[in-house]
Amino acid sequence: MNLEEVWRIREDDIYPALFGGDCRGIFVLPLELFQQRFGISDVDPRWLFYGVFEHGPTPQRPYWLYVTSGHSNPWKQEEGAYDPEGESGAGVEFILASTEQGDWAIRCLQNLLAFDLLLGAGHFGDRGPLGEGDRIPLRSPINGVEGCEVRNVVVVRTPLLPPDFTLPSGRVEFFTFVGMTDKELDFAKANGNEALITRLGSSGCFPVTHPQRRSVV
Repeated sequence: MNLEEVWRIREDDIYPALFGGDCRGIFVLPLELFQQRFGISDVDPRWLFYGVFEHGPTPQRPYWLYVTSGHSNPWKQEEGAYDPEGESGAGVEFILASTEQGDWAIRCLQNLLAFDLLLGAGHFGDRGPLGEGDRIPLRSPINGVEGCEVRNVVVVRTPLLPPDFTLPSGRVEFFTFVGMTDKELDFAKANGNEALITRLGSSGCFPVTHPQRRSVV
């Protein structure tokens, strides 16, 4: 078993089985993303093979799923010493669920993946990679449309989407990004994420992001 086979298993076997739906293939991270959005040109060349898959709705799942691929590549693990009980690569991939299809969702998840890679590489001081509970301002509408109130995301684990999967090189968790308005971000800061998630869930806005919705607080 080698890195290429682990990579293939994730993208050709596990993701189609977990998510189904029509898939347009992978949208890899362009170097321009790091240069233009983050002002960083000196990046690990391996990052340019990471990307985002789009999975269309299914009869069991009436919304779109956007899923990263590459973070769980076991780059630093010896091929003859893979441990299925350990973590594969960074041990995480990211999900963004949306009520609508859109290239904006691909770009959003690409940006968040790139941000996490840069965090892990120490480009933003001592802060570590993204984790459960982190709240991230996007500083613009999530779908790029003026008037969209969803301008932030929160990182969650949710039982309503696949929680994890296992590769021959180890375990991988899924973290899900859920959209928030500015008012909801302030509410979460004051009352905690769980209180906000309860509000979002009771309004049908969790864990699927509705880019055209209004604030629930």
